Amino acid sequence: PVVPSPVPPPGLAKRMKKSKQPLQVTKDLGRWKPADDLLLINAVLQTNDLTSVHLGVKFSCRFTLREIQERWYALLYDPIISKLACQAMRQLHPEAIAAIQSKVLFSKAEEQLLTKVGSSSQPSLDTFQELLHKHPQVFYPSRTAKALQLHWQLMKQYYLLDDQT
Repeated sequence: PVVPSPVPPPGLAKRMKKSKQPLQVTKDLGRWKPADDLLLINAVLQTNDLTSVHLGVKFSCRFTLREIQERWYALLYDPIISKLACQAMRQLHPEAIAAIQSKVLFSKAEEQLLTKVGSSSQPSLDTFQELLHKHPQVFYPSRTAKALQLHWQLMKQYYLLDDQT
């Protein structure tokens, strides 16, 4: 004999059906801040690597690689999330945008150019300014000579320059 399955009250079934989809959309909206979205977009455009972004970018809270992948795909392919995120990013203050852009990871091409600056020299800001002027297509638009110098010093510290072993 077939036992009839218990039927939930009509109001409960309606609430369950309605709340499934919006719950997923709104769940991510609270954790992902507009600054995080902008940082994610810029970092991925620089590195073309979500794993590097996961390892190298400090977001407002700790996201797993899977969460970063899901957010990236949502920004690309989910029209609702994409539209809401774009609206929120447009409302960011220009100073906040500048601060976010200063945190963008260095690309392989940028680091490749920085490795050419010798480790035995003590390059001045002018050296890095010249590098920016010679290769504007390689460096991220908001990079400054000071940012290049700081990154070069880090690379030198970890023996990542061409003339280091």
